[in-house]
Amino acid sequence: MNFNMIASSGSAGGSWYIWIILIVVFVGMILMTVIPQRKQKKKMQEMMSSMAVGDKIMTIGGFIGTIVEINSDNDRLTINVGSEEAPVNVVIVRNAVRTKL
Repeated sequence: MNFNMIASSGSAGGSWYIWIILIVVFVGMILMTVIPQRKQKKKMQEMMSSMAVGDKIMTIGGFIGTIVEINSDNDRLTINVGSEEAPVNVVIVRNAVRTKL
């Protein structure tokens, strides 16, 4: 009898602890996903703004080339994926750039 009273009062009184723990874990999960995404986005924007003619880049499709022309009007880049002797120019969207080499 005494055990039933302790068990019932303990679970009712301890339920708010569970809610606090769940809220803390939920907030922690959100922070662990949002903060790295913001850092990555900021880094990507800095890379995009620092691109210039002559930079070597890698696209999301795996092309590696040198920027030949930057068209700011429609956010397109012309890159040379060939050699200097036999240039192969490809027009890509600025957002297709993965990294600057």
